[in-house]
Amino acid sequence: MSKRNNSYLYLVIILYSIMGNSQDNLSKIKNEILNSDFNVPYSCKIELSELIQPTVGVKTIAKDDRDINIGSSKIGGKPDLPINFNWPKMDNEFLTFCAQYNLEEINIYDVSNKLPASGIIYVFIYIDKEWPGFLNKKNSYKVIFQENTDELIRTEFPLNYFGEGIFEPSKIEYFESYTMPDDESTILKNFQDSYEDFHDFYHSTYEYIQHLTELDIDSFHQVLGYDRSIQSSVTYSFAEIELEITTQDEWNTKKSEILELSKKYQLLLQLETDGNNLDKFGGSSTIYFGMDPKDLKMKNFDNVIMAFQGT
Repeated sequence: MSKRNNSYLYLVIILYSIMGNSQDNLSKIKNEILNSDFNVPYSCKIELSELIQPTVGVKTIAKDDRDINIGSSKIGGKPDLPINFNWPKMDNEFLTFCAQYNLEEINIYDVSNKLPASGIIYVFIYIDKEWPGFLNKKNSYKVIFQENTDELIRTEFPLNYFGEGIFEPSKIEYFESYTMPDDESTILKNFQDSYEDFHDFYHSTYEYIQHLTELDIDSFHQVLGYDRSIQSSVTYSFAEIELEITTQDEWNTKKSEILELSKKYQLLLQLETDGNNLDKFGGSSTIYFGMDPKDLKMKNFDNVIMAFQGT
């Protein structure tokens, strides 16, 4: 057998192993829910078990940029970009490079095939120097999908780039994970209202997921799945931003519209600012990116929406 065939066979074995483990772990999580002794009807446990969503877990390892291969997933450092890349700007100032996600590395964990099979997703965000902090308004951030990754180069920052926005590099590694809808989401509202045990039941399931996988419930990095929000479900925040809600009175008036609009969003990824010195501008917070699943299917990243949540 040729080396090429050997390599192909090895890859197939790895893929089947990962897929098999994923199925095994998903079954284990569902069985844990069904066999739990919390005071929740069995029919509801079945319904809840079907809500579990495969998710791509993210862990970061601090490394020198020179020790991270060009095109690999990473936070901070210098980006790996195509030649003649048009660096995004706001008000004639360069946005700050935050992270890049290599989709070939993610692909084997994206069991629902929601993302493109290859390419890189880049995240750029404008830093308000007067505040100072990441700015969330129209044109203050850009999520860019680059499909062709054949000729990437590690790119120097542009002249007049905001130097304090150069973040310490960390390599990203992915792992199999699972998430549930946010416990305050409309999806789980009836469970919350109906069962006293629901809160303990919900959190014990996440503890079990943490036991089975490499999920760290104190780390909010993530790709796909349900949002793991610090406050209420971030899909509400996406809807509020789209509707330009700025006051509590507006929220109260448009509550039903917010709840309905929130259902259209798919979480794309979560980027935690606690580390890589991103916390200089984000504090102890998480940056969430969401999009319409129809746009994701069409590889249209122009309408990605961003929200922040923090403690």
